[in-house]
Amino acid sequence: MFDKIALKFAKVSDFFEKIVKNVSIVVLVVLICTVFFQVSSRILTGKSFPEIEEFSIIMAAWLGFFTLSYAAKKKVHVRIDVFVGKLPSSVQHVISIIISFVTLYASIYLVWYGWLLAEKKIQVPLAILPTNAGWWYIAFPIGFFFTSYFLLDHIIQEIKEMRDENKKSKGEVV
Repeated sequence: MFDKIALKFAKVSDFFEKIVKNVSIVVLVVLICTVFFQVSSRILTGKSFPEIEEFSIIMAAWLGFFTLSYAAKKKVHVRIDVFVGKLPSSVQHVISIIISFVTLYASIYLVWYGWLLAEKKIQVPLAILPTNAGWWYIAFPIGFFFTSYFLLDHIIQEIKEMRDENKKSKGEVV
């Protein structure tokens, strides 16, 4: 039963990874193009567009929160594994689960806090662009939602690995 749940979580996690990866790529390309246009315009004509600067800030926020969740999915977020890597496998799994739980707790809190912040900013107009600041701040809870899901998937997969190792050590078929 647990193996089926772990498999379902992994499939949804892989689907979310594709979404996060593709959105990040699109946002990065748009960001690079707009910044290139802004710099080129400034060099060639001596004029810049304040709209592009504000738009670039919004795109950078979206890119930051989505790449943060992608880093969590790929397990390349900041961790120090030198000490943990020298411990027995079962202890490594337990430490990994504890760290993921603590990080998941913080991530869920940031989804909630980010949503409250975005709700407050939804009525605040941006200085230049004809939209509101909610578009900027909504990247915060969306990015941390994906991060939370990826962390929950890591916990489930870590527990599954621990169970599989215990079964192997007892001579059971995995």
